[in-house]
Amino acid sequence: MLEDAEDSSGMSLEEGEIPSNYYPSSGHQMRSQSQSFTAPRFAALAAQQEQNDQIGPSGRPQLAPNFMFGGGATKKQQRSGGMGPPINEDIGFQFPQQQQTYQSEMPPHESGHRKSDSAEITGIMAEQIAIQSQIEALQHQQQALYQQQLASNQVLSFQTPGLVPNRHRRVQSTAPGVGVGVTFNAPQNPMGQFNNLGGLGLGLDGQNQGIPRGHGRRHSVNVVNKSGPGASISGFNVSRADNSWRINGGVGGIQNTPFTSDLAQAQAQLQSLQQFRAAAGGHHHKMASFSFPNMLPNMMAANMMGMGLGGINLLQQQQQQFQSQLQQQSNQPQRKSLFAPYLPQASLPPLLAAGKLVVGILRVNKRNRSDAYVATEVLDADIYICGSKDRNRALEGDIVAVELLDVDEVWGTKKEKEEKKRKKEENAAYDIKSSAGRKDDKKKDDVEVEGQGLLLFDDEEVTDDVKPQFAGHVVAVVERMPGQLFSGTLGLLRPSSAATKEKQEAERREREGDKGDEPRRAPMERPKIVWFKPTDKRVPLIAIPTEQAPPDFIQNSDAYVNKLFVACIKRHPISSLHPFGTLVEELGPIGDIEVETSALLKDCNFPTEDFTENVIKCLPPIPWSIPERELELRKDLREARVFSIDPATAKDLDDALSIKLNEDGTYEVGVHIADVSYFVKPNTALDRDARKRATSVYLVQRSVPMLPPALSEQLCSLVPGQDRLAFSVIFTLSKDAKVINKWFGKTVIRSATQLSYEDAQNVIEGKTLGEVPVTPEHNASDIAHDIKVLHGLAKKLRQERFNNGALSLESLQLQFKLNDNGVPVDCWQRTHNDANQLIQEYMLLTNLSVAQHVAVHLSEQALLRRHDNPIERRLNTFLERAERLGYKMDTSSSGALMRSFDSIRDPTARRLLELLSFKATQRAKYFCSGMLDIAKYQHYALNVPLYTHFTSPLRRYADLLVHRQIESILQGAEPKFTMDRDAVAKVAQQCNSKRDCASLAQEQSTHLYLCVLISDLTQRYGPVIRQAKVINVLDAAFDVLVPDFGIEKRVHVDQMPIDNHVYDEHTHTLQIYWSSKDVITWLAENSDDEHLRKIKQNAEQHALKMEVTSRSVHDEKALFDEEDAEEDEVVLGRNDQPVEPETSKQRLLSIAKPTPVFEGLRNGPSGHKIQDIRELMSVPVIVTADLTKSPPVIKVYSVNPYAGQKNEN
Repeated sequence: MLEDAEDSSGMSLEEGEIPSNYYPSSGHQMRSQSQSFTAPRFAALAAQQEQNDQIGPSGRPQLAPNFMFGGGATKKQQRSGGMGPPINEDIGFQFPQQQQTYQSEMPPHESGHRKSDSAEITGIMAEQIAIQSQIEALQHQQQALYQQQLASNQVLSFQTPGLVPNRHRRVQSTAPGVGVGVTFNAPQNPMGQFNNLGGLGLGLDGQNQGIPRGHGRRHSVNVVNKSGPGASISGFNVSRADNSWRINGGVGGIQNTPFTSDLAQAQAQLQSLQQFRAAAGGHHHKMASFSFPNMLPNMMAANMMGMGLGGINLLQQQQQQFQSQLQQQSNQPQRKSLFAPYLPQASLPPLLAAGKLVVGILRVNKRNRSDAYVATEVLDADIYICGSKDRNRALEGDIVAVELLDVDEVWGTKKEKEEKKRKKEENAAYDIKSSAGRKDDKKKDDVEVEGQGLLLFDDEEVTDDVKPQFAGHVVAVVERMPGQLFSGTLGLLRPSSAATKEKQEAERREREGDKGDEPRRAPMERPKIVWFKPTDKRVPLIAIPTEQAPPDFIQNSDAYVNKLFVACIKRHPISSLHPFGTLVEELGPIGDIEVETSALLKDCNFPTEDFTENVIKCLPPIPWSIPERELELRKDLREARVFSIDPATAKDLDDALSIKLNEDGTYEVGVHIADVSYFVKPNTALDRDARKRATSVYLVQRSVPMLPPALSEQLCSLVPGQDRLAFSVIFTLSKDAKVINKWFGKTVIRSATQLSYEDAQNVIEGKTLGEVPVTPEHNASDIAHDIKVLHGLAKKLRQERFNNGALSLESLQLQFKLNDNGVPVDCWQRTHNDANQLIQEYMLLTNLSVAQHVAVHLSEQALLRRHDNPIERRLNTFLERAERLGYKMDTSSSGALMRSFDSIRDPTARRLLELLSFKATQRAKYFCSGMLDIAKYQHYALNVPLYTHFTSPLRRYADLLVHRQIESILQGAEPKFTMDRDAVAKVAQQCNSKRDCASLAQEQSTHLYLCVLISDLTQRYGPVIRQAKVINVLDAAFDVLVPDFGIEKRVHVDQMPIDNHVYDEHTHTLQIYWSSKDVITWLAENSDDEHLRKIKQNAEQHALKMEVTSRSVHDEKALFDEEDAEEDEVVLGRNDQPVEPETSKQRLLSIAKPTPVFEGLRNGPSGHKIQDIRELMSVPVIVTADLTKSPPVIKVYSVNPYAGQKNEN
């Protein structure tokens, strides 16, 4: 079901959702369309001075429970049965006009002059009072909870540590955790005593870590003098100048963590680690001290790490292990340490809190695996990790702790290594075979990596000319994906050793002549380990005990060359270059669709096994009916005309719509979402499994559900004619689609019919609904009328969104047609029609409304979704390329960028520029509201301050959690949501990780099926040739977009039969001097790639079958002959294929073999045949797919326009 562009395309970018100024203004001016998002401040408190009955623990005024930013209190909430009050709102989330609200009540001549001790206050003092009142309220809550913990012996003293269950698997060690009370002194400031640092793990004696109310914890404007003295925390200072002072009390801090007492010890361990690295020869100096731009996430990370700390025995064990590893360097004859030991987990929180380390997510450069980067919220740019030593055994996606190093020193070392490598290659140039072989292997490896995805991945920041802003080295792996698995192949020798052995064998044969042809029969000693080579080239080789390999593997290893296995990493000692692991299972042969599908699911950490019995037991028996008590508690909407619109094959129907015309001319639009939270109770086996999966995965041929099919396709699915439990949001809309009122509540609905997008589109286009089954109490004509009215309102909602600055970028998406055997026979680009947009608008409106509500009522625990601004470096690259193409783009805001796209009249140019800009955007992320500064809540693409996911609880765990949060709000004026902000943050982290994995799995599934289709077309009709558009020109290659297949690939000039090539950097033109050879023949003759040889043989056989006798078999133009089109059913080696009319677009295109269109051709002065390659020009390309690799590889070659012609020079 399409809800936003992210859901429908796997994009990280969500298409325009309701901007904050969508709703009617309530006493304040609406935001200018061009105005960028600004975080709300607390100026609205002054407007509530008269509510003196709302008094905080200190006697100061506090925020009312129904307070909303920029607006008055909501209307009195109405109760619905015993379920609690559904929420009836008549205003939206609005921004206050800051101090204008207060000054407008004074006469103009008195503003700025009248002062009163009680009645008149300035906006800045109002903010201070708001923050202070919430701080004091928090401290009161902390005290109460702390007393409860004391009563239940949950608070540990330093002398009496206890064990806390560890919730997450750690690498190398288990996270320890002991807490002690920490006291500190904080100076007075204009806000009063600022002593609420416990929320960041500095557990306060006598104060609890309760759940605060209101948004007073952080704000976008500093109201305390930064130059004032910092707060002293038991021995180390929290500087205000570096933003680390911006801390609030809150929930989920490290309970009584010994930050202060452990800081000295942790720093000593860090110093020991530096000495160890220096002795091992891998030492760089630390980066000079500086203030982190945003210290808050570091402190929050310290909190969450401390939550999982174990007992004192585990602490001591880790300390001893760390010390023993440090001593290994000097103890002989032990093996030399290749890596530095990890810091003990208990040392990380104090170092993070003190700003000595930063924590972030590691990613490895696909093209150059020596380079890695750590993305962190603390810094404004990623941290560059140079080489495997600095990466220190960390893997792609690991959460790591990093110590910053001197960038200039790291950069100098990198340059020095590159220079040594260059000289080594120059010296080895005398050995022509060896040198050429190494270069070819590296080139082949890079091309394979490029061919394993639909789109080209971006080169990372570090180039020969651009120095990174930060550099560092990994000192600990904080967390790794639990149960991480890898697919790959099994080998007897390490690849480098196998290459050396092959070289030695070749030299021996050359030296001994014919006698050398007989392999030497030397008794082979059984090895202790075999080597697992992951298909993901960013993962290192894994050493596997020989006992775990197949029984005959040692004697018959060649039989397993084309078999896929699954393995996991168990340990990686500091003295080993490679990790040690376990062989999990054998999947099957490379190239098989189901085997490759299982492999990609394993690589993306998604289960392929069925749901366990414990999970299934959590479901009620089927058939099931709604209990009478539940019917009494809910609003009964079974009489309403409710219907769903989904893909034709959908089974998990989790949303439906209804609309009713009111007597006053307004419309009542209902968005009804399946109430999954009724069946999935917290902390059950079903809930834990759903949280682990976090999302459903939609592959080409099947889906991997988050919830058991009995729940998602039966109990919760909003099928027609069945009573179903729902969570409904009912909007009152004006004729202009302005939101007048909103109602949230639990309901019972009965869908009238299940429509497909095609059905709804037919109605929108004026056609009839057709033979669609409708329940007896409703009729098809009324439903068709509802669709038209909903469509009219949706168009106005959509237009309003874009008027208010939303951005819409669509990625390339392929859909496939499969035959009865599950083999792809056709593909096409997915398009979004009016029916898709209709559903999208109401889902976006609902998600935005829910986000506003949970943010107000659960200000510290709300699960929200944000989208950062584009990456500046990539955005600048986009601007440069757009300017080269003659387009001036405004990237000052999402709305400005959208207007720039709308001004482009050439659809091809617009599509290419959208693709380029899409690469500059970042992925949207879930987050907990209590974990970030409110200024970072915004959603760039949607241009809204708040957004979340609510409308797909059957396939996203985040939506299920938001349902629970809304339910807690419905149950009373004081929401009692049981999860603290750290727990919500962990769920957000899990959902982000699994969502990225799901997107990758979806893309790899599409790539797999496209490869199978291209391979089939090649076997049937010869080389697959399609027109492509040049989107980037480099000095020795150019990038193309092939619209028919939705792929972006790089064409390398060294894979062309050319005499020369020249790159003009001023005109960005690549001049290719073609020879007379055709590409396929030249490649087959100049490559050891067996796949290319088969393509050549296949092309020759098809040319013969086409009886093209007037031309050379090697003439590529014979492949484009339009005659003999009746041979469309000729399939090499397949005489049993049924002859039937062909309907596949891709097959028909390959059959027709249209004459290719060449551009940029000219003759050189000396008779050379030249082709000038420029951006946006059209070029014909040969598309190949190699299924002998895993993942399969797509390669694209440029067609030679001069094949068969003789140069005249």
